[in-house]
Order: sequence, then structure tokens, then C-alpha cells
Amino acid sequence: MRKGKETMKALIVIDVQNGLTKSKPLYNEQSFINTVNRAIKKYRDSNYPILFVQHINDLLKNGTNNWEIDQRINKLPDDKIIQKNHGNAFQKTLLKKELTELGVKSIAIAGLSSHGCVKASCLGGMSEGFEIALIKNGHTNWNKDAERRILLTENELFEKGVTIIEMNFEN
Repeated sequence: MRKGKETMKALIVIDVQNGLTKSKPLYNEQSFINTVNRAIKKYRDSNYPILFVQHINDLLKNGTNNWEIDQRINKLPDDKIIQKNHGNAFQKTLLKKELTELGVKSIAIAGLSSHGCVKASCLGGMSEGFEIALIKNGHTNWNKDAERRILLTENELFEKGVTIIEMNFEN
């Protein structure tokens, strides 16, 4: 754990699983994958924890290929994984406990889908007392009106106190 006055940060990557990334084309897919990987590299290089969240449901059955993290994402075998059954990654999971034990106060969130689990987890994290940042271009969806939904979600979350951050290309 880092020492000093700096706030301990973590990155949470939500539901970037084969069953969601391979079933239908994602809006701005390559930019999304690149942004998530840049975020992972930046947090890993800064020795901040990275936690992956995997949803479990009928499509994303535990142990199946659909349930696995998309191989284009730079996940390491020893990265922490949290399983969830609800949209909000904090609801009935060990996520808050894990983050609290690590001393995390500030969380950046990326993943799927913008107006679904990402939004629910941003709001859930805020209600648990964490500072929340949403990574611009680090969340997406596969809807026909994907761009509009992304912008509406970002605006709504910003109005509720979520910071919108960008991953710089030089990092």
C-alpha cells in the first residue's frame, strides 16, 4: 500500500467478458479496448490495484467462454476478480471490503455497459463513500443509439458528482 498524503486509487474494469464483447459489435470498439488497456497500464505502472468484475447470469455462466474476460484486455492471471449477480458491482459482493482493505478512497471505472452496470456501479460506489471517476471512452454499449446513451450517462453521472477523466495517449 502507498504511504503519504496521496489518496489510494484503484481501477475497476466491469463486465468486459466474451459474452458481451463478442455477441454484438460494440460502439467504438477498438477505441474502447485501447482506452481500457491504457487505463490498466497506467494504474499498474503506478502500483494501484486493478480489480476485474465478472457478471454471472444465463448468458455469462461461471466457467464458460462467455464468462471469461475478453483476451484483448490486459488482465494478468493474479489480478483480483470479483463476481457479481447485480448491475451494481457493490451489491452483495466483496468489492467494498476488498477496496477498504487496500485503503482505496478513489476509484476509476471502465467497462460495460455505459447505461447499465457501469452507471449502477458508479452510483453504488458513491453511495459507499468512494470518490468515483468514469473513464471517457473506457465504457461503451452495443445499442443503436450508443453514442447518445454514452453522453446521457456521462452527463447524468457528472451531475451526481462523478468525475469524467481521460486516459492520456502518452501514458
